Amino acid sequence: MISPSAALAREYSEKADAYARQWSPVIAPMAQPLIDNLPLAGAGWVLDVGAGTGALVPALCAAAPAARVLAVDRAHGMLRLAPRHVKHPLVAMDAQALAIRSRIADVATLVFMLFHVPDPVAALRDVRRVLRPGGAAGIVTWGSDQGVPGLSIWKEELDAAGAAPDPRDPIIMQQEKMDTPEKLSALLAAAGYTAVRAWTRVFEHRWTVDEIVQVQLGCGMSARRIGGLSPDAAAACEARVRRRMALLPLEALVHRPEVLFATATA
Repeated sequence: MISPSAALAREYSEKADAYARQWSPVIAPMAQPLIDNLPLAGAGWVLDVGAGTGALVPALCAAAPAARVLAVDRAHGMLRLAPRHVKHPLVAMDAQALAIRSRIADVATLVFMLFHVPDPVAALRDVRRVLRPGGAAGIVTWGSDQGVPGLSIWKEELDAAGAAPDPRDPIIMQQEKMDTPEKLSALLAAAGYTAVRAWTRVFEHRWTVDEIVQVQLGCGMSARRIGGLSPDAAAACEARVRRRMALLPLEALVHRPEVLFATATA
């Protein structure tokens, strides 16, 4: 039987194109405050854990011009979409068991991925093992966030259409364990880090109805649920969602998620 982590990696691989087009450009800029608060200028080795399509690598290279950057992710399909200008290695690897020798990295980043790990503390410990003493870890995750606008409409219409529940295992959806500075700081402390600093920032993204529908059907929760419906039922469900969302005021299409950042010392 396939493990939840392997199932998630397969899901991300299958939806990598949609993720790269529709979701990565939205969330990648949200990581910049972390990069600005990490000691990257003099780093020789930088590790990007859960790198996806390598969207963060160019910013890491710019901030750490002399560094060797290693980007790892469990989803092969995501890594294959790394831009051609990403010249550093991208390697398939499990965040809970990094195949990297100890005490080598100066900085490690974990951006919008820790909530997908079955044992977040185990992953943080293994990252700390890879960091040299005094090295820095940086994390980005979601704080208070109701999700993409219109998500409740999708849920209502999918339920009404008889769509099966979200098939994702809850063990790879652990945002509630780290959605406040206090919770994230506690995870880092449990993993043995010191000098933990956590803070939040609210971002804003203005969506159109078509963009929201595309991202949900491309790589969101709705994509996981609607696939179990017949083509006619899926099309009818999408049409109902579009009609309802078209009635929303423009302000209701604005997404203002709270993003949570943390830095810590190994």
